[in-house]
Amino acid sequence: MSRIVFSDARAWRYLMTAIGKIIEEGVLRFTEEGVTLRAMDPSHIVMVDLSMPRAVFEEYEISGVKNVGINFNDLVKILRRTTKNDRLGLELREEKIAVMFLGSSERMFVLPTLSISEEKLPEPRIPFKVSARITSSTFRDVLKDVDPVAETLRFVCEKEVFKVIGKGSRGEAEVVLTEESGALIDLSVEEKAEASYSIEYFKNIVPASQASDTTTIKFATNMPCRLDFELAGEGRLTFYIAPRVD
Repeated sequence: MSRIVFSDARAWRYLMTAIGKIIEEGVLRFTEEGVTLRAMDPSHIVMVDLSMPRAVFEEYEISGVKNVGINFNDLVKILRRTTKNDRLGLELREEKIAVMFLGSSERMFVLPTLSISEEKLPEPRIPFKVSARITSSTFRDVLKDVDPVAETLRFVCEKEVFKVIGKGSRGEAEVVLTEESGALIDLSVEEKAEASYSIEYFKNIVPASQASDTTTIKFATNMPCRLDFELAGEGRLTFYIAPRVD
């Protein structure tokens, strides 16, 4: 039997919640090196790229390659039953996956796996001109600040200033982030860049920030945006979001 154990069940819940808001179904690939997922949303606007090396896990007993088709909405419904101190266990069985919460008590749920093919997607090669690293709490606050009026997010970055501008039929909001103010952990700017994106995709992705201390935003003028959420043990959940062209 193939089995893995992850130390923080709630962190896994946050990751799967964000993924499930982008793709309803997908293939988790379990290999001897770790767990990965790469898939596009139905509209081909957002790509999900999950990489969790075996070092991320407390236990990792996988031999060969196991492709497991998952309905993420069904998985998230189960993961909502996690409590603060639960560890997460996953067992791969014949056409099923067992989800276990290992805490003060041991609870187990079994889901059928899906017969779906894995998408073969190359990693995007994008010449990003801006890389801004912020705390995940700041990322959430920025979205909350612009959400009341925004339908579109516009990123504008030049020299030492990163602006997030929310625009919509209800008005406009602007948040200015700098290293000097402490809002930015670090900022790298090769050249001035501006790009717009639909705020709805960022709102769908924001649960992943609960599993990561920092959020890294990379973009270039009128190019896709890359959001990185770093996990302990060199784990990473990345989203690529296509720009909005008005």
